[in-house]
Amino acid sequence: MANTWVHRVGDLLQEERLLVERWLGRTVSEDETISLKAYKPHCAPAGPERESLRQEIVSQAREIGSRQEIGEEEADALVDEAFADIRRKPA
Repeated sequence: MANTWVHRVGDLLQEERLLVERWLGRTVSEDETISLKAYKPHCAPAGPERESLRQEIVSQAREIGSRQEIGEEEADALVDEAFADIRRKPA
């Protein structure tokens, strides 16, 4: 069973569109795309694991911040790499 649903508003049935608009609390336009994702939440890390993750993030931020003259392409590549890493990890 799929956990993600993505459709253009123009392709929705009228009742689907009304439901989406009710959820969002606003009207949607024909050129918008609607995505819905279902997932099981998990608890945030706690204790030593949380502190270890925090230190890793701070270390990475310091390393990135210490670089001189980071270009837009390099910044985009870092963001893309971070998103790819997140997507590879199981939920």
